[in-house]
Amino acid sequence: MRPRILFVVQRFHTNLWEATRALNEAGVDVAVWGAGHGRTEDHSIVAPKLFPEDVAPAELRAAWEALKPDLVILRNVAPHRRAVARLARASGTPMWFYDLNPYHWREPLKRKLTRRFHGLPLRRVTPVLGLDTSVPPDRGARYIPWPVVAAPEAPARSGEGPVTVLCVAKLYNPRKNHGLVIEALRAAGRAGKVRLMLVGTTGDPQKHAAQIAALQAEAAAEPWLDLRANVPFMEMPGLYAQADICILPSVREPLGFAPVESMAHGCVPVISTDAGSAGYVRHGENGLHVDVERPGAVEEALTRLIEDLALRQRLGGAAKETAQGELGAERFVARMRDLMRESGVRG
Repeated sequence: MRPRILFVVQRFHTNLWEATRALNEAGVDVAVWGAGHGRTEDHSIVAPKLFPEDVAPAELRAAWEALKPDLVILRNVAPHRRAVARLARASGTPMWFYDLNPYHWREPLKRKLTRRFHGLPLRRVTPVLGLDTSVPPDRGARYIPWPVVAAPEAPARSGEGPVTVLCVAKLYNPRKNHGLVIEALRAAGRAGKVRLMLVGTTGDPQKHAAQIAALQAEAAAEPWLDLRANVPFMEMPGLYAQADICILPSVREPLGFAPVESMAHGCVPVISTDAGSAGYVRHGENGLHVDVERPGAVEEALTRLIEDLALRQRLGGAAKETAQGELGAERFVARMRDLMRESGVRG
């Protein structure tokens, strides 16, 4: 019988798509329970089962009995984490806590005690490595990065035409720092050296109308700036394939996965040191880190890449190798099987 893993999340984030596909193809059934959905999700592999936040305990229990999972992974922000944890404890089902705190981070004792008080597991899984690897991880922590989709072979980028920079982030959120990238590229863009694609969701159409209108006006005035809103997840590979550089300039970013997905297409990731996904990049080897709070840092990093085709090709090639190996589906499944064995789950 195929083992069954239940992910309990807030919503079906796009980085779950490749994970569920890889596990299903490896003989592991996956179920996802959540409380809401996003506009760009793709449910072609696994359709999440959604429960209202005030779901009746009997309804949740019936769904549990119908599924009978062998392993549960509880997202720290999932509304139903405590209720599902009670069901798991009652049935003796192993479970892990999932958060975006770095693997190389010492969790405060108070946080662990709070989890225990709420009946949540002390062992945790995280896809965030952390930049300071000198910090020894907690004994109960496991690092399992999400896999990325392997891209088909594509012709090497020739360097002809403007360099395409891609920035994928919520278009309405100021901490995503779209303005930093626009300002960093404005001179080069007007000179015809650069094309910038800004891609992201627009959020609440009324609450965020002013922010979106400002971006739309800027894009209309700048022919080198291409604004694309609410792009479906399955259309993103086509944009990654067009891009030479994918930048994430956010601050207070727990993960930020788009530059990691772009690596599978030979795109050069440029990731803020304040983003969790920075740990996937070895600075100067398969991408660049950038301290976005240092004045001029974003412009320096992008200018360096724009003006040096050989550097883009070298970093992009190494990024693709990382995506196919360390961040590939095979490595992810192996890590998950290790977690299953450690949890006493066969399969």
